Amino acid sequence: MIDPHAGLADLIDVVRAEARKLGRDDLAALLPAPPGPRETLRRPRIVVSGGPGRGKSRLVNSLLGRPGLSPVGSRPTTAGWIEFRYGADDGLTALLTDPGHPGTPRRVPIPLSELHAYTNLHEVSAPVLGIDARLDAPVLRDLILADTPGVGGPHGAWNADALLFVGDATGPVTEHELAFLAAATQHIDTIAVAVNKSDVVGHERALAETRRRLAAHPDLAGLPVFGTSARLAEQAGRPGTPRHVAVRLTELAGTRQLIDLLTFAATTSIRRRRAAVQAHTTTAVVRELLAHLDRLAGPADRLDAEIATVTTLLDGGGLLGARFEEARQGATQRFAARAEALGTWHREAAEDGPGDALETLPPRLVVGLAATGWSALEETQEAILESVRDCLRDDVLAPPAAELSLRMRSPEPPGSVRDFTPTLTGLLTGSAMALSVLTGSGAVGADIALAACTGWWQLRGDGAQRRTRLSTWVEAAVTEARTAFESELRRRVGAARQYVAETLPRLLEARRDRLERLRTDRTDPAVAEESRVTLKRALDELSRRTVA
Repeated sequence: MIDPHAGLADLIDVVRAEARKLGRDDLAALLPAPPGPRETLRRPRIVVSGGPGRGKSRLVNSLLGRPGLSPVGSRPTTAGWIEFRYGADDGLTALLTDPGHPGTPRRVPIPLSELHAYTNLHEVSAPVLGIDARLDAPVLRDLILADTPGVGGPHGAWNADALLFVGDATGPVTEHELAFLAAATQHIDTIAVAVNKSDVVGHERALAETRRRLAAHPDLAGLPVFGTSARLAEQAGRPGTPRHVAVRLTELAGTRQLIDLLTFAATTSIRRRRAAVQAHTTTAVVRELLAHLDRLAGPADRLDAEIATVTTLLDGGGLLGARFEEARQGATQRFAARAEALGTWHREAAEDGPGDALETLPPRLVVGLAATGWSALEETQEAILESVRDCLRDDVLAPPAAELSLRMRSPEPPGSVRDFTPTLTGLLTGSAMALSVLTGSGAVGADIALAACTGWWQLRGDGAQRRTRLSTWVEAAVTEARTAFESELRRRVGAARQYVAETLPRLLEARRDRLERLRTDRTDPAVAEESRVTLKRALDELSRRTVA
């Protein structure tokens, strides 16, 4: 494997030295630290996804060596996300929605023996958003596993280093599943498909046809496909199984080869992405240093014009408030319209849909509202960030977007900096969530949806009145979701607006101070020209890395 970091550390050191030589210690401080010789990468996060009843949870259980841990069944059984991480001692924490504070779930420790009561679709009786599980399982020393709901879920799967998509012997991958996988390739570098239940008649046909359909799809032709058997893997891990039998069963199960490939590929992807981020940041610093040299070489009236531009932006900062409010109102209206459409569809399904679909109708509404909230929050965030970028975007002040992020940092005593954009993003879509597959706008959207739909488990059972109760509940849930979303968004946008009002002036004032110092602090022309040559050479090398 070619090390994506090879030579990058030396390049960063060259740029750092030039920044300091030019008196730009502020830019030198923004450069990434080079990776150490024994640096340990974080464990890759592998999200397990697929249709209900395909054996996702049983496959996860077999990989963990814990038969029966996650709920399994031929019908949808897993009601929420379960993320498994390594822990020296077993421990579970349930993330419960607080209807009084949507968007900020509570963390409640629970015994391992009660996992089913919090995750089984047919047993759950609390507003559970997900489970954070720490287990002493060998496989978790190398990776993090996330089991997803059997009734579907918002695309929290995108927050993954690798996706394991599970089908089974009942049939090949469907057109709907092909569309899901094609969308996943836009977000996740490493994807593998497991056709589960290799010990069942018909598996070979399903496996061959799945491979054929993937190979025929332009976006999916390169995906690896494995035949697996969670049942055989479980047998291999059971206490008392002779070692030679366990080894053979593991080989037949196909799970070890699958996990080895996912772990290796995801780890490689993590290294590649991190190197790309470091190269991108270094490129932005180099361009900012070259712009700094251009200012030094330019006429004094150009600096005066830049200072005047910053002063104008400082005086006009109040215009952002209207943009923020416009973004909030637009998102609220979009969420309301989409939520109403979901409500109409689910009310009709409750009144006239097939009886066997009523069981999963409430959690599917939760999923739909969660995805709707997620999308609306993402749109709000982008609109507000764009308005801030517009405030700082000027032909003189911030030409390309790459350098803009470097300028959106506010000085904080003593001599440190605060990154403006991530803080603003955190205020808009951040969450106290610790379950890492559901973070940011995904966590907030899911939590608001679950808060609005709390009590759906009370609709279980049969009887002629069930459809009427379901229809009434759907209408109330959608109304509550709209109210909760509007309230939470108003709070978040208000916090973001206050933060910008307090921080943006300091950021602009720091930039004006730096420009004013440039009028008096001049670099020797020979030193400046030498730095320009070195920096352009570094920029050429960084460009080659980006293209590669």
